[in-house]
Amino acid sequence: MTTQHLTRLREKGAISVAITAGSGDLVVSGLEEEEATSFVHAWSRCRPIRCDGERSDQDRAALASMTWDQFHEELVHRATARAIESCRGTHLMFHAACLANPETGAAVVLSAASGTGKTTATRTLGPEYAYLTDEAAIVDPGDLTIVPFPKPLSLLGPDGRRPKRQVGPDELGLGPTREATLRCVAVLDRVRDAGTEVTAHSEPMSLADALTHLVPQTSSLVQLRRGLVALCRTLDRLGGARRLVYAEAADLKPVVDMLLAEEPRPVDPAWDALEEAELAATPPASAASTAETDAEMVVRRRAAVCGIQLEDGRLALLMDHQLVILDGLGPSVWLLLDEPRTMAGLLAELTAEGDVRADASAILEESVRSMRAAGVLASP
Repeated sequence: MTTQHLTRLREKGAISVAITAGSGDLVVSGLEEEEATSFVHAWSRCRPIRCDGERSDQDRAALASMTWDQFHEELVHRATARAIESCRGTHLMFHAACLANPETGAAVVLSAASGTGKTTATRTLGPEYAYLTDEAAIVDPGDLTIVPFPKPLSLLGPDGRRPKRQVGPDELGLGPTREATLRCVAVLDRVRDAGTEVTAHSEPMSLADALTHLVPQTSSLVQLRRGLVALCRTLDRLGGARRLVYAEAADLKPVVDMLLAEEPRPVDPAWDALEEAELAATPPASAASTAETDAEMVVRRRAAVCGIQLEDGRLALLMDHQLVILDGLGPSVWLLLDEPRTMAGLLAELTAEGDVRADASAILEESVRSMRAAGVLASP
């Protein structure tokens, strides 16, 4: 197949097509006429144009052993990566669908982990709304405008096996793609228990709960300056995140209609941003030595990318790409580690501050053990 495909490309002349991917573009080369036609149709909302082929980001000839569906699925991954790359460090990016009121442009982000209902919700609700994306919702944290990425939807066939088929929004009858501004961030929570009667509804999420669900479904948050703070400020401007509880995607329409019709009601921050010094790694001990007892073991924290303190005293830390929430003694231990401290020194400080009794060393040891397991403390 590979040799035949390459021969046909040489005989017929390969076609290159460029599409818009977020704020960037992607050039696909080496396409036959039938493949180019299929590609342009599926990516019709991403402004496909045939080009001269001097540049190539993905060459069909190099992957000629793949079937078209396999190659097209690979293209979706490449285009999504390019869209994310084009807005890295400047935008909030959610692994989410994004739909908008076709008249007002008020938009809702529908966040969910892969395989938990995001594409189904998009396919079901999409004909009623403006379609912006079902994969990467890209939000300007300044004015909350959306950068559209209206890719085709990736659908499994009747047998439920890969590769997925890429079906364009026009073929599915999804609403138009238009300029839009974020009005609501929502987490999809589908109830799959057939024996449970569910009335679709929206409910508020605490900030800690929202961060726990949303941060793993973001892209390049660590590349955005004070990314966790930017996310919290965005949620505050929108009145907090919402959880959408439902059984079937069709039941969500009145709930989404209500969310898009309401003006956001900003809330006062229930958190404080940590200062740079409170995020920095503990400097090395001036005279390192091997501890002979647990009490002499030096404890140091690793650097956090960003962090906040919630009003209940817990700390939410962005460690590399992972969100860690510290409770119990964790926040006090973290904030005390602006310099290296032994376990005995930590216990003395915590006792003086009234956080623990002088005989509560076992509680401190368990806290330090769990913080090490979470990756926020350096190895001994």
